[in-house]
Amino acid sequence: MTAEGVVAAARRVSPMVWVGVIAVAAVLLYWPMTSTTTELRQHSQLLVSVAAVLGVNVATGYGGMISLGHGVFVGVGAFGTAYFVDDMSLPWMLAIVLGVITAGIAGALVGLPALRIKGIHLALVTLGLAIVFQPLAKRFPTFTGGVSGRAVDAHFDAPSWFGGGTRYADAVWRYLWVILVLGLAILLTRNLIQGRPGRAIRAIRDNDTAAAVHGVNLVATRVGTFAVSAALAGLAGALQVLLVPFASQETYTAQASLVLYATAVIGGLGFIWGSVVGVAAREIVTWLGVQLSTVDGLGVVSEFFALLDEEAFVFGVGLIALTFVFPLGLVGATRRPPGTDSRIRRVVRRLRARYSMAD
Repeated sequence: MTAEGVVAAARRVSPMVWVGVIAVAAVLLYWPMTSTTTELRQHSQLLVSVAAVLGVNVATGYGGMISLGHGVFVGVGAFGTAYFVDDMSLPWMLAIVLGVITAGIAGALVGLPALRIKGIHLALVTLGLAIVFQPLAKRFPTFTGGVSGRAVDAHFDAPSWFGGGTRYADAVWRYLWVILVLGLAILLTRNLIQGRPGRAIRAIRDNDTAAAVHGVNLVATRVGTFAVSAALAGLAGALQVLLVPFASQETYTAQASLVLYATAVIGGLGFIWGSVVGVAAREIVTWLGVQLSTVDGLGVVSEFFALLDEEAFVFGVGLIALTFVFPLGLVGATRRPPGTDSRIRRVVRRLRARYSMAD
């Protein structure tokens, strides 16, 4: 691309996107400078969850296939990576790639029912998969560790030139790798969605009959979409094992899958940034709940704020509120479909009109 093309592409980017990029970069730089080893690991795990939510977004937001079981693919990626790096003694990066591929293959197999069913029926199938995953994982102790889970003996520690040998240096090293891998995953997903495969995916979502008439391969596109979305979720599981060398089926419950779906909805389905915003909104609301619950003199109100520390409560209330206020999610609230005003712009216009009449 020429310099003129780069400048033109930059001008087409919304100012809100640039604000978001700068804000995220500032936070990513701030965390290592102010966090303890434990806090930095928690921040890294927060970033990892973006990949899982992005996987849900690809399947549901872009592909139109409602999936309530993506926590299963997170588990497959985690167990697969643990097996490859520990039992097969493969290098970490190769083990992560193979773990992601394993999750993608599992997603392709699960995506086969999407060829014949859709909507609520597909959602129920994926939810059923999330429900049976835990008891099923217990039956394969060699791979999953059974009831107690499996510990990973291999550790992803910082090299000597990076200051390896201290817990904090190791935490920073893993944190940087998570940022690098997650950034690459977001970039590749964005290129996929904006390219020819992405146009085919959205065409099937909007009207599969018309897409087939125009030459889109429904079978390959639907199965491929589910495979890519599962691979992204598997990447989250693989990075979780990199951060904490332990994997347990107790982590990948049906509720965890529902939380991933809710996070994608809250952030905004059909928007790459929605995955980031959804995870950020979850953490901000939880943090506010913890802070406000400690304020004295609020009585029952303090008990309500204390509930904000519960993920299930936060997402339940969030989904109800967004359904009425921002049906396109937080990112979608700032977008204006052709010929219409966004909800935020309509509210601002009404407030201006009201105050002008009062004057």
